[in-house]
Parts: sequence; structure tokens; C-alpha cells
Amino acid sequence: MFLIGVDDRQKYGDHAARGFCTSREVNTRRAGNVTLSSRYAKLMKVTKTPNRTEQEREVLGLRQRHEEARREGANHTIAVETLFQPDKRGQIPQIFVLVGAAGIGKTVTSRKIMLDWANGALYAQFDYAFYISCREINLSQQEDMLSLGDLMSDCCPDRQAPLRDILANPQKPLFITDGFDEMRFSLEQPKCNLCSSAEEKKPVEIILSSLLEKTLLSESSLLITTRPTALQSLGQCLKTECFAEILGFSEAEREEYFHKFFMDEDKARKVISFVKRNDILFTMCLVPIVCWTICAVLERELDEWKDLSQTPTTITEPYVSYLSRLLKCGKEDLKQDLKKFLGRLCCLADDGIWKQEMLFEEREIEERGLNHPVLSSLFLTESVLRKDRECVTVYSFIHLSFQEFFAALFYALGDDGDERGHSRTPEKTIKVVLENESECKTRLILVVRFLFGLLNKELKKKLKEITGCETSPQIEEDLLRWIQISQEVASGSDRVIYNLNIFHCLFESQDETFVSCALEPFTGIALRDVSLTQFDQRVFSFCVKHWKGLDSLHLEWCFLTWEDHENEVIPGPPERSCLYGSDNPRPLFGASPCSLWQCQLTSPACRDPAAVPSTSRSLKKLDVQDRQMGDVGVRLLCEGLKHPSCCLETLWWETQSSLGYFPGQHSVGLGLGSCFCQLGRGDGSGVSQTVLIREMC
Repeated sequence: MFLIGVDDRQKYGDHAARGFCTSREVNTRRAGNVTLSSRYAKLMKVTKTPNRTEQEREVLGLRQRHEEARREGANHTIAVETLFQPDKRGQIPQIFVLVGAAGIGKTVTSRKIMLDWANGALYAQFDYAFYISCREINLSQQEDMLSLGDLMSDCCPDRQAPLRDILANPQKPLFITDGFDEMRFSLEQPKCNLCSSAEEKKPVEIILSSLLEKTLLSESSLLITTRPTALQSLGQCLKTECFAEILGFSEAEREEYFHKFFMDEDKARKVISFVKRNDILFTMCLVPIVCWTICAVLERELDEWKDLSQTPTTITEPYVSYLSRLLKCGKEDLKQDLKKFLGRLCCLADDGIWKQEMLFEEREIEERGLNHPVLSSLFLTESVLRKDRECVTVYSFIHLSFQEFFAALFYALGDDGDERGHSRTPEKTIKVVLENESECKTRLILVVRFLFGLLNKELKKKLKEITGCETSPQIEEDLLRWIQISQEVASGSDRVIYNLNIFHCLFESQDETFVSCALEPFTGIALRDVSLTQFDQRVFSFCVKHWKGLDSLHLEWCFLTWEDHENEVIPGPPERSCLYGSDNPRPLFGASPCSLWQCQLTSPACRDPAAVPSTSRSLKKLDVQDRQMGDVGVRLLCEGLKHPSCCLETLWWETQSSLGYFPGQHSVGLGLGSCFCQLGRGDGSGVSQTVLIREMC
């Protein structure tokens, strides 16, 4: 048996360490190469069994997963160091999939794994680790023929992989495949097309399919990163695998990141204090790319001694602020070139989204007229990659989410003729985007969210000021029609909205008139099997305020949270629930009828729903079927029902506590402004049950 050459391994490790020790940072005060360790903060990872059809987790919906992870404890969280260690049955996984939303830190985590392996600090059981970027693979042409040996050689110094030594120990290599969701080639290949030899030349999609399906180097290990939306297609290629979900930064990790970014104790402390005062902003910082964007924006504000008072409330706002910050970096005389450049840049972003291209060759940049001596470096990052045994210069947006933002701008800014550049997908209109939103969520979910965000009047005004471009008035009409038609089709004659994402889109607009018009045809909400975070509740609260026709609510097997920051006490008046508060004259729980079925209403979560019967005269029917309310939750609801202002007429209640358990479906007839008058169980035992209720209350 051939043994791995120690010199070869050391030489490759040193080469990998040099390649992965830095990352390029642009448009910050310390623009240029920064060490990966100076920016990297550990991310929370949680084991999971994914739903193959699960949709992209919203940027602000991750907080609930953090709360769940904290409750579940260490048994359900996982560290990178333990991914390839034996499980409880003593089995070592060969394939591990890291799942995470856009900007959550999958690529940075992959690069940090490579760096730590190269420095001998991680995965010593692997003699070689090879990093395969699906984004870079996309530069290959379908007719290009190469072998796995060629892919490994591309990673090695002198472009020579010690293939003979690697094949002699086939269980020793680790392949890190980063960005599976970005792959534009289909990896669902017929079995007869797959190969088994590392030296056999095939199209790149055949090579990768063979590696994933274990017909090629079947004993090797794989670490794959992907967005949740690509899990279904990935599942077609894998036989067995383990999963971990990257949840972003915990509170401590966010603070660590702020300190690393600013490298100034006073500035870091100011920013931490500032973002903690704004629940939405603090939650958005769960996502590393959003955290970086906010830091980049606030950095200039601090340098200019500005008051940190204007805080983002939507996902779109930090991206517009970042665009504004970029343009302030340029000179005044650039404004005459900006409008034309921006139109062409947005066109590039949109074409790339549709074709799943995130890297653009120098030739394409020149053909599109984007090779501006100053503006190009502000908006695009330049890299040198190997392709077909040669080095080529490629350009990309700072992150895929920024490409999605500029793609949304492509539609929002309308048609400005030559200033739009030459679109390679001329048939793509905003109507086509919206029609394909449900089928192409991997590519379009954030694009659509940004489109709604660009309806925001303040953001439209800001965009015009900084770019000279006006958003098209047609966009509002198209988005309004899409919401109404798509939801009417989904609900049929029910006139009920079943899609949580619709409310997030409406919230992004921050346009009260638009929200009211969009919801006018509908009368109810029905959600099942979703987690309603604090931010979800804030979104609902905003929409419900302007929904005159809402008269029913049904939540089934939903999880509602009423949590504060992780034991953080922030000066100022305490906020009430976003679903019911003094700023909301039409509480969501005030809809009648209101149904809460198995929504895990813990005692703290009952505080605000319990207050609604005494304050909302519109609530006539309430259906609560939940066994986790606890004693406190039961008492709170009873107090609300006893209040003289309670107008509730019918209550169906099933719960359990040490004070009593009520099986089945109960009907409580209440006189207007009265306490309990009668409780019927349908079995003739109303009197005894009434006594029990009064004892409980």
C-alpha cells in the first residue's frame, strides 16, 4: 500500500493556509485583505431533520430557532469540530450538510474549516481537504471535460495533485462543496452516466454527481453547504447524510463580531448599545452579511460624529443605506456616469439571478460597459481564478444578497433605454418574476421581498437623491395585483390568506395605504405549522392595523413566542406583545372568531391574548385548544373573561393545568359584561363544571 507523503501533505497544507488565511473586504475604512480570523465569529449550529420542501428561512425568522436551540440545550447544538466524530451508535458520518439562509455564513464557515485544517487545528483524520466552490464551477462550460484529479490539482501548488498517494488511502480526503444551491448545472444524472475513476474525464456535473452519489471515491468524506431551498434537489443525489442548520450569531457572537469589526472598544460599545435598543435591528444582526452591512454603514456615521438615531425597520433599508454609503465614497463628478452605470449593473445582476451566475468574466464586464475606472471597484469585487489551466479575472457582487438587491432595482427603476444596458433576458419583466416566485424561490424570494421594500416612500426618496433614478410607478400596481390574484387563487372562495410571506412582503413596504388596498378583498388569516417569532408578530400587527375587513383568525400547531433578549435589560419602557399593544387599535387576537389550536401557549405567551376579551368588543367567539397554558395562563385568561368589558359570547376551551383539565369541546355562554353564567360540556354536567371554572378563576 502506498503511504501519503508527509512532504506532499505539508506542502499542500502550507499552500492552503496561505490561500484561506485572508478574505477581501471592500468599501470599509480598512478595505483590502483582512485576516479571516479577525472577522470570523463562531455561528450557532443545530442538528435537524430537514423538510425537503422547506422554504428559505426569512432573515428575521431565525430568532425563533435560536430560542428553540437554547431551550433544547447542548444535546441539539453542534460544533464544527464534532461534525465527523462518531455518533451515539458509534458510526462516523461520511456526508454532512450545513444548511443556512442567504448571508448566514456558510462560505465563511467553509473557508475557516479549510484554514483550520491546513493549520493542523481541525480534522486531523483527513490527509487532504479540497475546497470546491460551486460558484467557480459555474464558469465551466457544459462541454468542458475534466476529471476529479483535475479538480484536485486546481487546489494544489504547481497544479499537481499527488493522486497516486490520495487513491492509496481513499478514506482520507475531505471534499468541501460550498454553495450547492448556486450550481447552475443539473446534478440529477442517470446512473449510467456516472463515473468511478478519478482519472476519467467527464463534464463537471458528471464528476460532481459521481462524487455525491459515491460512485467516485466512495470512502471519502463530504461537507456540503446549501440554502434550504435546494435541499430537495440535493436529496436526489445523496443516499445518507447528516444535517446541521447554521442559525447565525447568538447575542454573544454578535457582540464579538462588533468588537472584531471596529477594533475600538468605545465604538463597539456604542454600536452594541445602539442596535440593542432596536429589536428589529438587533434581530437582523443574527445574519452575518446583514451584521457586516450595518457595521459598514454605522462605521461612517461614527466617523462623522453623527447621532445613531435613524434605524432600519425592514430588510431593504440596510441595503439602500449601504448603497448610499458607497456613493458617498465616490467623487462628486461621478454622478454624471452613475445613472448609466447603475442601470447596467442592475441588468447584470438580474441576468445573473435568472441564469444562476454569480461570477462574471472580464469580457462580459467590458461588453456591458461596466469597466468604469472608479465605479466598478465600488460595486464589484475582483478575483483571479483558474479556468482551463489558465488564470482568469472574474467579478462578483460582494454577496449574493446584494446581487438580489440590484436585481430588484432592475425592475423597480423601470425602462431607461440605453441606460439599462443590454439585457440578456429581455423577456423578464416584473410580472414574469412574480409569476415564477413560487416555483423559483431559491432565486427570487429575496428579489421579491426587495421589490416590496422599494415601495417605501422614504427609500424611494433616498434612492432618487443618491442616484438620480426614480422608481417606476408601475411596480406598485403590479405588486398589488400579484398579491390579490395569487392569494385569491390559493384561498378560493374562503377569502382567507394562508401565506405568512405575504404579510412580510407588505410589511417591507411600510406603506399603510398600499397594505390596506392589498388586504381589502380578504377577511381572514389561517396558518398551520409555522413559528411566529416576535418579528412575525410585529409584521402582523402592522398589517392588521390597516386591515378593515379582518374578521377571523385560525392558528393551528403554530408556535408563538413572547421573549426578551437573552437576559438583556435595556433601559426604557417595556414593550407589550406585537400582536396586542397600545399602539394597535385592532389587535390580531381581536378578530372574531379567533381560533388557537395546539399553539404551545406557555404561561408568558398567554398574557396578551388573555387581555383581549376585556378590551376588544369585536371578539365574540374564542376557540383555545392547548394543553401547555399552565396554571398562570389559565388564570390570566379567566381574569380577562371575568372583566366587565368582556363581550365574548362563546368559548371553546381545552387545556390542562394542576387546577383542572377540561376534555372535549366546551361552550361557555356569557352575558354581555357578565362573568361565567353557564358552562356546557354536551354531557349534562354543566353545573359541576361551572363550579370548577369559578374555583380556577
